[in-house]
Amino acid sequence: MLPAAPDIYELDPSEIERIEPLFVELRRTADTHGDNVLVQSAHVRSGLLPEGLLATLSDFRRFGNPDGVLTLRNLPVTTRLPATPATPESVADTCTPSVAALLLVMSRLGDPIAYAEEKRGALVQDVCPVPGEEDQQQNTGSVYFKLHTENAFLEHRPDFIGLLCLREDHDRSAASITSSIRQALPLLTDEQVAMLREPRFRTRIAPSFCRDGREQVYLPPAPVLAGPERSPTLCVDFDDTAPCDEAAETAFNALHEALQKVRREFVLRPGDLAIVDNATAVHGRSAFTPRYDGRDRWLQRLFVLNSVRPALGRIEPGSVYRCSTSSE
Repeated sequence: MLPAAPDIYELDPSEIERIEPLFVELRRTADTHGDNVLVQSAHVRSGLLPEGLLATLSDFRRFGNPDGVLTLRNLPVTTRLPATPATPESVADTCTPSVAALLLVMSRLGDPIAYAEEKRGALVQDVCPVPGEEDQQQNTGSVYFKLHTENAFLEHRPDFIGLLCLREDHDRSAASITSSIRQALPLLTDEQVAMLREPRFRTRIAPSFCRDGREQVYLPPAPVLAGPERSPTLCVDFDDTAPCDEAAETAFNALHEALQKVRREFVLRPGDLAIVDNATAVHGRSAFTPRYDGRDRWLQRLFVLNSVRPALGRIEPGSVYRCSTSSE
């Protein structure tokens, strides 16, 4: 039996009753305005979320936690779902209750962001298995998804990732996997830590950013470990990061082994939102068997930056949403 999700906040009936009208109000905004105004409206209305939830989100935003993950349970997403999407570029194109939930909750952690190069720059993206892509190391696959920092190759990668479960896989066996550098670091030697802090590791562009024919090139060498010992940060992808030399490879393998020793696995159920601290935790997923019958596993995903301001002018147009007639 898998352990419970780390750091769970379970909404009680009174909190759910308070949240549902906020979803309705936000969806009304979406009916008459575009994504820019919707994001602004979500920022404003998110301050009306239940006090206990606001306090929990605030604490996680400022300090994180040892696991690098916060899981919210019982978010009121509809059970009247259409068929699970089964195309690589599937995204949310209307403000459903699940989209409203993601926007309201994640707005308390920072600024929602998309990337114009991935899934057409859609703000909320579907994470579902796609026929013919079972072996892919990306969100459309169904083989074991290796541990990774989300968009490790980007300078302005997400600070937080929200993964909201709409539908479980048929066998309820597709486990979300997370592993925290805070817990793994004590398992490494001083020499290994020093090596991981040196620019001796190259990471290539993720395949989900290369569907338009863009070459999946490696970036210049960089460290995978940074930050002070008591609050370390990690940026690595165990499919797309390569050590530059034998000594770096030895430290890299030790890091992977340490992360595997402290990893957590938990199966998300409908209404669960796992929020991953992308600087502290790497994440992945166990293998599962899709049936492509319209009832396969279905998550929705939203990225957040602590602040979009450092990214303005440095990421592709169409990635940042703002309350105006044009995007930055």
